[in-house]
Amino acid sequence: MFCSQFNLSRMNRQIVFASLAIFVLASPAMAATASELLEKGIYTEETVGDLDQAIKVYKKVVVEGKAAQEVAAQAQFRIGLCYAKLGKANEAKAAFQAVIDNFPQAAGIVAEAQKRLPREPELLPVPWGDGDELLLEMQLPNGMGVGQQIYRVSAIEKEGHSHWECQTWQTVVLNGQLGKSRVLIDKETFAPLSSIWKHTMLGKATATYAKDQVVIQSSNQTEPTTLKFTGQVFDNEQAAEMFRRLPLEVGYKTTVQIVSTLGSILIPLELNVSKLETIEVSAGSFECFRLELSIGQTFWISTDEHRYIVQFRGGGVTAGLSEIRESPFDKSTEVEEPNFSVTLPPDWFAYTPSGKEDDPSPTTSIVDPESISNTRIEAGPLDGIQKDHASPEAWLEASIEEYRNRINEFKMQPPGIETTTVGGQPAAKATFEFEEGNRAMTAQRITIFGKTSAANVRFAVETDQLEQWMPEFEEILSTLKLK
Repeated sequence: MFCSQFNLSRMNRQIVFASLAIFVLASPAMAATASELLEKGIYTEETVGDLDQAIKVYKKVVVEGKAAQEVAAQAQFRIGLCYAKLGKANEAKAAFQAVIDNFPQAAGIVAEAQKRLPREPELLPVPWGDGDELLLEMQLPNGMGVGQQIYRVSAIEKEGHSHWECQTWQTVVLNGQLGKSRVLIDKETFAPLSSIWKHTMLGKATATYAKDQVVIQSSNQTEPTTLKFTGQVFDNEQAAEMFRRLPLEVGYKTTVQIVSTLGSILIPLELNVSKLETIEVSAGSFECFRLELSIGQTFWISTDEHRYIVQFRGGGVTAGLSEIRESPFDKSTEVEEPNFSVTLPPDWFAYTPSGKEDDPSPTTSIVDPESISNTRIEAGPLDGIQKDHASPEAWLEASIEEYRNRINEFKMQPPGIETTTVGGQPAAKATFEFEEGNRAMTAQRITIFGKTSAANVRFAVETDQLEQWMPEFEEILSTLKLK
C-alpha cells in the first residue's frame, strides 16, 4: 500500500534562507514576522508532527507575508506538502497550484510546485500479451527467500466492452500472510473501473470508479468512503502495470494520482528515473530504468520492448524476477521437489523459498487462485522424523499439542486423529477449529510416511470458505507422492 512522504532538499532550504535575508533588508518588520512564522510552521510540521496546526501557521505566513513574496510562496508550498502527507491529494493539488498562480516571481519554488502537480501521463502501447505473468521472489538482504509476488495481465470482455484485468498474488512465508488483488481496467484509457483487494492481515476493500470519484468499501469501516478527484487516477493495484507503460528515459519525472483502497486515500506519487542499471536476477540479466518513487520504493523496469518488472525494493525487502511465462489458465502444474511431487489444478501456484539449501525439510507454500487458504507442505528425510516419532499418528499428536498451546480457542473436531493413507502411503489426519483475530478458522494437519521421506501437510482457511475450498485441496492431496 502506498503512503506519501515529502521533504525539501538541502539546496531548496538554502535558497529559502538566502531569500529571507534579502527580504529582511528590504522590509525588516514584515520579513521578520513572516520568517519567524515560517520557522514556527516548519518546527510544527517536522519536529512536532502536527500537520493540521502547521497548515494553520503557514496560512498566516501567506496572509502576513504578502510583501515578502518568497517567504509567502514557501509557506504556500509547505501547505501542499502537509496536505500530501495527510493523504489529501485534492487539497495538496490546490495548494501547489496556488503557488504557481499567486507567486510567479518565486521561480524556484514554483518549479518545485509544478513537479508535485499530478499530470496526465503519456502511456505507451501495452508491452505485454494476453495472460502474461511475471513471478518475483521476495528476499531479505541476506538472500533468504521470504515470499513470492505474481503479476498477471489478461484481456477480457465484459458487457460488450474490452478490458484489461490486472491480478496480483502475494505470499509471505515469514508470517503466513496472503494477498490477492484484481483490477478491471478500460482497455482504451487504462482507467480503473473496479477493484478488489484482500489481505489476511489488513482486511478487504472494494472500489467502484466513476469519472470524477471512487467509492471504497473497506472491511475496517462501517460506511463507504467517497474520494473526489480531477484528472486521471490509477488504482494502487494497477500501478506496476502503469509503470511499464510510461515513456521512461533517464531524467524522466512525473507525478500521478494513486488510489490506495485499503487506506481509502488519494496519493500524489512522484516518479523519477535516476539512471540506467544492469540487474542480475534468476530470470537473467537485464538493462533497466531505475524508477524511484517518492514513498521510498524503487522499481527496476527493463529497457527492452517488454518493459518487465525486473526488480522491486521497499520496506527492507528486494523482489527479483524469477520467471516469465504465459499463464497456464487451463493447464495443471507439475511440482517436483527433492522429497515429493504433486500436481496443482489450473491457476494454483507453488513457492519454495531460496537460500535454504541446507534445510533438510524445506516448506513449499501452495497458493490457490483467490489466496483464501494458508497451505503448506513440509517434507524431509524419513529417518530424521522416525528418530522422534514411530508413526504418522505419533508425529501428528505431537504437532497437535503444539497447536493447543499457542493458538486461541483451539477445538478438535471429531473423531480426532484418524489413521488413513495418502497416495497409498501410511498417514494420519486431524481437523480442528481456532480463532485468528476476529476470524473463525478451520485447519487440517496430515502427516505422511513415504519410503525415504516424510511430509507434514497443513492448511488453514476461514470456516465459511471451507466448503468452497476443500474439493480442490482433496484433489491436490490425491496427487501427492513422497519419495
